[in-house]
Amino acid sequence: MQYYRGSGVYDTYNGGAIMATEEITIAEILRDNGYTTGIFGKWHLGDAYPFRPQDQGFTESLIHPSGGMGQVGDIYNYFKFDSSYFDPVLLQNGKAVETKGYCSDVFTDGAIHFVEENLENPFFLYLSFNAPHTPLQLPEEYYQQYAGLEFDTSKYGIKGYPIKEMNEFHAGSARKVYGMVTNIDDNIGRLFDKLNELNIEENTLVIFITDNGPQQIRYTAGLRGRKGTVYEGGIKVPCFMHFPGYFPNDKEIGTAGAHIDLLPTILDFCNIKIPANVCLDGKSLLPLVKTQDVEWAERPLFFHWQRGYPERYRNIAVRKGSYKLVGHTGQDADISDFELFNLADDPFEMENLSSLNPEIATELKNEFDQWYDEIMKSPNLKPRPIQLGTSFENPVILNRNDAKGSAGIWAQEKIYGYWDVAVKKEGYYDISFVFRNKIARSGNMLVRVGTTQRTLAHSDTTVNTILMKDIYLFEGEYMFESWYRQGGDVIMPFYVEVRKK
Repeated sequence: MQYYRGSGVYDTYNGGAIMATEEITIAEILRDNGYTTGIFGKWHLGDAYPFRPQDQGFTESLIHPSGGMGQVGDIYNYFKFDSSYFDPVLLQNGKAVETKGYCSDVFTDGAIHFVEENLENPFFLYLSFNAPHTPLQLPEEYYQQYAGLEFDTSKYGIKGYPIKEMNEFHAGSARKVYGMVTNIDDNIGRLFDKLNELNIEENTLVIFITDNGPQQIRYTAGLRGRKGTVYEGGIKVPCFMHFPGYFPNDKEIGTAGAHIDLLPTILDFCNIKIPANVCLDGKSLLPLVKTQDVEWAERPLFFHWQRGYPERYRNIAVRKGSYKLVGHTGQDADISDFELFNLADDPFEMENLSSLNPEIATELKNEFDQWYDEIMKSPNLKPRPIQLGTSFENPVILNRNDAKGSAGIWAQEKIYGYWDVAVKKEGYYDISFVFRNKIARSGNMLVRVGTTQRTLAHSDTTVNTILMKDIYLFEGEYMFESWYRQGGDVIMPFYVEVRKK
């Protein structure tokens, strides 16, 4: 597994959450070694062909589109607003299906059925809950468990950073998150019960991990920062492995690991060799489980979070052994502008040592420079066009999550955006432009795909969809642009459906 920039991903939306098809996934490797592979929940690496999970090694998939259920890229549930997590429309192997129940329960139901169907075969199950991501929606029974919970933030200031004072909004959000997590706990319990019932728990490796620290103000064990920062409160997460047939006794590993280590670790457990054409940044953690020494124990690990392509030293961190360098600076910054922490003595990142240990800070900065220069040369960072006119997906949805253009494209109407597309088959296409709201007044709909440009006058203010029929598109890679002009306003479609005739 590579750092995500090496896979072609550079953002969570703005067209930057599409993984390169050249990247070899763990699902592809395990599938090619006789495993049935399934994903249930969040994918967030491309919603159209050839970037969907079924295009990237998963033999069974039940997912929501986009980066979060009910977000703008999830065209099936967005307009349900405060109930998007209930009875969601999901994509099952690429087809939209209606489901019943709370989303985390639905994903777990699918995962349990997948296990039952593959009892006689080796399987790889990726159960990726969308909860407790915003919007914070949960069944009433779980909310009521925490509805009366009061927060005295003064009790959490014993070590590290105290929690900021929580107003009622923050307290209400925390109550909802705790209820959503309790629901996840119950669903994980259901899965373990099924493994035990089927007598396969002993021989099943279960890994539980999360992605980042909390988005809202709540308990962080005194760690500094939250989601979106590179301090420990934003990047330090739990990782539990359960494999009673392999390690029956509890064990804690002190060596730092990261998400990049999961693929080599799983392959090591499964006795599968890493394919020669796969480039990995991570290491197998299995030797550490076996209490073996490894020569890479103090390797550098790199962290950064920015919108768009990464800028050098802007919200970045490097950890090597117990030392960690944090940068919130410009490209020409002096080493004294960085922060240096010794996590062994200062896990809460309270004492900046950069002026006392400039040599260590400079060493870590140089490590980051080398990594940054390499990662920015990755061929996978080139634009990834959505393919139109194939037999694998027709029609194709162009959603807001994959749109590029103005910074921060979300639900705005008066904004410019486009999609990178590849017309794979020349011919006539019908194109539907769907707007967030009904058309306000008469105007003109325009579409431009390469040198093909068409304009259609429109006057019906009772609809939110405009259909252009028989648009002839030539084979090739293009920017797909479209907008509705009414008076002086230019309105971007909420999403576009492109159908090859």
